[in-house]
Amino acid sequence: MRKHCTMAELLAVRDGQGNAWAQAHADECPYCRHELDLIYRRVSALRALQAYRPPRDRWDVIREQARRERRGRTIRRWGWNSLAAAAGIALLIGIRSIPGTAAGEQQTAELQDLMAQSRTLEAALHSYDPNSRVLNGRAAGIIADLEDRIAVVDAGIAQVDRERAPNTELVNLWRNRVDLMDALVNVHVTRANYVGF
Repeated sequence: MRKHCTMAELLAVRDGQGNAWAQAHADECPYCRHELDLIYRRVSALRALQAYRPPRDRWDVIREQARRERRGRTIRRWGWNSLAAAAGIALLIGIRSIPGTAAGEQQTAELQDLMAQSRTLEAALHSYDPNSRVLNGRAAGIIADLEDRIAVVDAGIAQVDRERAPNTELVNLWRNRVDLMDALVNVHVTRANYVGF
């Protein structure tokens, strides 16, 4: 025999559609009575919330904002690819490791490995076609934060390359970029798996 009502049974009791056992149990059991009271309070609190209705003349503003955001995403996407390709080419041409030293050769190998990982993650990201999916606010915030952080790292890579800084700094920036790209891909993979497409 069951000890307590399920949430579905409590909701049915609240709506006056519960079966006789659930109604009797909710009346007798302090735990289920407390849960039912919480449901009533939540419904009352939700009904007490002020209803917000957008003004009807805002559609043109919203449509224009959506177009700007879509344009910005497209520019950012192509900007990342172009910046990553340019940085990769510049690095391959201008790698300044000290010939004959194991540390220089190790940094060069690690740098090339990180660049390859970054390209693989970008390809994985584009295979999920993130621009064709609907985002909730939380996911959009996380994605925007990651994209902004990647843009900052890309700018740092370009600056280090222009200044001909030591390879150690460049390796650290590429490592950071790979970590951020991995997190971004994971957000999209998790969303695609959760939503089911």
